[in-house]
Formats: sequence, C-alpha cells, structure tokens
Amino acid sequence: MSQTKIITFLGKYPRETIYSHNDSTYKGQVFAEALHQFCEYDTMLVCVTEEAKATTWPLLEALGDGRIKPIDIPTGRTTEEMWETFKIITQYVDEDDRVIFDITHGLRSLPFLVFLFAAYLKAAKNVTIAAIYYGAPELSDSKNNVPAPVIDLSEFVSMIDWITATNQFVKIGDGRELAKLLENAIPSNSELSKIPSSRQIRDNFKSSSEAIENISLALSVTRPIETMESATKLEEILQKAAPSFADRAKPFSLLSGKVVQQYGQFALENPTDEASLSENLRLQFQMITWYIDRDQLVQAVTLAREWLVSILALRFGEPMFDHPKGRKYVEAALNNAVEKNKRHPRPIIESRCDEQFAALSEAGELASVWSKITQLRNDIAHCGMNLEPQDATNLKQKASSLYPRLQKLGESLLPQQ
Repeated sequence: MSQTKIITFLGKYPRETIYSHNDSTYKGQVFAEALHQFCEYDTMLVCVTEEAKATTWPLLEALGDGRIKPIDIPTGRTTEEMWETFKIITQYVDEDDRVIFDITHGLRSLPFLVFLFAAYLKAAKNVTIAAIYYGAPELSDSKNNVPAPVIDLSEFVSMIDWITATNQFVKIGDGRELAKLLENAIPSNSELSKIPSSRQIRDNFKSSSEAIENISLALSVTRPIETMESATKLEEILQKAAPSFADRAKPFSLLSGKVVQQYGQFALENPTDEASLSENLRLQFQMITWYIDRDQLVQAVTLAREWLVSILALRFGEPMFDHPKGRKYVEAALNNAVEKNKRHPRPIIESRCDEQFAALSEAGELASVWSKITQLRNDIAHCGMNLEPQDATNLKQKASSLYPRLQKLGESLLPQQ
C-alpha cells in the first residue's frame, strides 16, 4: 500500500528559526520540526550523518513519534559516497508512494541530488513528488519579525518531464507524453467555474495537445498529407497558446519553439491542390529522410515506394491520389520495366504509361530502384515470416543505400522550383 513519506536531511548545527507556510508560522531548531507540524505523512525518513546523528537527531527523537525514523548516510565527501546515499534512500521508497523532500539542511550538493532522486523515483517507481521544500533561513529577518519563507521547488522537477517529453516528440515523433502533460495542466472543473479566464487556458492546452497528437499519429502510420496539414496548424496553435504556456506550463513555453522548428519543415497548406503537388513530393522526401534518420524503416520504405509512384504520376499527368484511375497504371509500367529486365519474365499486361516510362532517361535506374524497394517493402511487410528473412541490420543497410538513389531521382524528375 502506498504511503506519504517525508525524506529530510539534518545538518550538524541546529538553529531556532520561525518558518512561514500558507500564512501560518512554525518554530523549529531544524526544519523537520516545522514539517512535522504542517505536513500530513505516514513516515518521516531522517537522513543523518554520524555527526548529525549525535548533535541534531535528538531534537526529533524527543518528539516521541514512531513515524520519524533515522537513516544513516555517509557524509558525501566523494561521488562514491553520494551514490551510496542514493542507493540507501531509494530502497526506502516503494512503488506509487507520495514523497515530500526537504532540502533545507545538509551539504550544498543536496538540492542537485534530490532533483535526481525525484526524477529517478518518478520514472522507476511511479512516485508522486508532492513537494520539495526549502525553508530559507537566510531570507528571514528576526529584527523585523520576518519569518523564513518555505519555498516549494517541486514545480522545477516537472522541467525534466517536459524536456524528456519534448525530446521524445522531436527525436522520434512520439508526442503522447507531451500531449499528456498538456492535458494534465488543464485547469480543473472547479477552477474553470470559479475563474472564467481559465477557460481560455483550457482551450489552448486542449488544442495544443490535440495538434501534437495528430501530427505524432500521422507520422507513425505514414500519412504524409495529414502530416503536412497538421504541421500547418501546429505553429498557429502553439503561438496562440504561448501566453497560456507562460502562465501554467512555463517549461513548455521555453520548449515549444523547438517543436515548431522540427515539424514546421513539413507544413504545407492545401497539399493536394494541383499547384502544391510538386512541393508536396519534396516534403514527402524530407519525411523519408526524417524516418531514415530515426531508424523508422517501415515508414521510410513504405513511403519511399509510394513516393516513386507519385513522382511518375505527376510526370505522366495521372491522378496522384486515385489508384484505380491513375496510380495502378504507373505501378504497372514500373513492374513491366522490371519484368523486361529479367531472363525469364512473367507475362506482361500492357499499361497506358509504358511508352512514357520507356522514354525517360531515368527508366533503367527507376526499374532497378523499384525492384529493390519492392523487395525490401515486401520483406518488411511480411515480418520475416519466410524461410530466409533478412535481419534488421541488413534491412537498415539496404534502406540507407537506396536513399541517395531516391534523392537523385527526385532531383531529376520533380519540376524545378
């Protein structure tokens, strides 16, 4: 059963301080005494070095609360000792626990370590970081009766989540975690009813989350037209939502530009319009590049195969998005060219595109590339369910070797801008 656990650290020199938290004040010679007064918890794990255990631990021990337990840790003079502290602390935290950290006392390296503890525990044990408190005695003023403020730094732990999710989206196209973070930042129903202005934040976060999910899904299932349309909307949506990010998702307000930069390259308004087809195909090749760079071979090879057909459909004046009325004739011409080069060809069914294909100076290279990419696509599509399947490394090498040939064909066959 999950618990709420406070993890606090003691220094060697206690000093009575008055702390201010949520408009109330609490007195303690160590901040853990204040935590004990205003926090609800199941266990308080008090990390103590040998010196702190002798000089400071007795203050908490005197409270007589069985929930408060000392944990012996090394001083932290070396990285090895810091790793030892990491191992000791994490073994006391269980799956799904709710954790409150206190970094008021101890070495100056402690805040850095605690933020790493928090990131690790969230990822490895699904822990909720309820707070990272710092009771700031240096900001108090006893002469003027100004107590030490209690600062909650847990918001900055979320920076790691935003960075990780944004990098995941930018590097591999998976926007699910980023979309989820945006959804989680949407104001609650109670807040929406009490603060009407928060409705705009809700709308901005919802539209941003949907835009990221749309382009992520479109890329994952190889939908180039939908990707272009989604990328066109993405920049507009994120720019409109910028004030909301700054108000409620500050980490993403610093990272959203990276998202726009990565996916803006695929933006094209009305990509199926006749005037946009040439640019559409150039962007499709950028997507092939994007897929190959990320080892997404299924998408790269699938799109490359269709891209070749689309280039020739544009060249021959065939409907690019209609298979029975256009694309099938282009595919037939490609297949016929491959068969004609075989020693024992199968019977050929003539295509209305055969003559135009044969007249191309690139006809021989097209037939060669088409043959290889068809074999590669079929091998991938059949998931290795044959007697002599190619291994993944070999498939990657073959896909990469075809890339420069595809690039040359595109430069040769696409209309010049």
